[in-house]
Amino acid sequence: MSFSIVIFQGPSASGKSTLQARLGVPKIVTWTSRQPRAGEQDGIDYHFATREQIELMFRQGLMLEMSEYRNNLYGTSISSIEDAGKDGWGDRVLLIGVVAEREQLAKRLFDRKVSIAEQEQRLLSYDQEKSALSACDLIIHNSEGQLRTAEKVIDFIREGITHSARQ
Repeated sequence: MSFSIVIFQGPSASGKSTLQARLGVPKIVTWTSRQPRAGEQDGIDYHFATREQIELMFRQGLMLEMSEYRNNLYGTSISSIEDAGKDGWGDRVLLIGVVAEREQLAKRLFDRKVSIAEQEQRLLSYDQEKSALSACDLIIHNSEGQLRTAEKVIDFIREGITHSARQ
């Protein structure tokens, strides 16, 4: 079975973007009502929009899902999913959970120069986000000691996706 979409789910700073980049699958750019952070670009990191614009898209049935996190809306448009499916990767979604220890997430956020207040806010939902990973097809423990294992798992998945695409 091949996969048309690979979703990475997990707490802030768990390594989702890093593993997605290593996997080599295109990123689906999602929508947010929050303001861009330094260095973020509209259409590359997120589609930045107002809360009202995202709510309207959701009411019009243009969003697959929408959630609120720290008073900002986040969502995935149906068109972005349809565009990803056009690549012909397959017919199923693979949901990969990514987790690391809370202390390591705090260190990664600190290394990114995220303020202490922002770090605390992001880590508030750690336990809830970690428990939500039980719905994932695969969970990767992306801590410092497990990094090589996580990379090997992602390389294995990439090989499977590449092999499926060639057939």
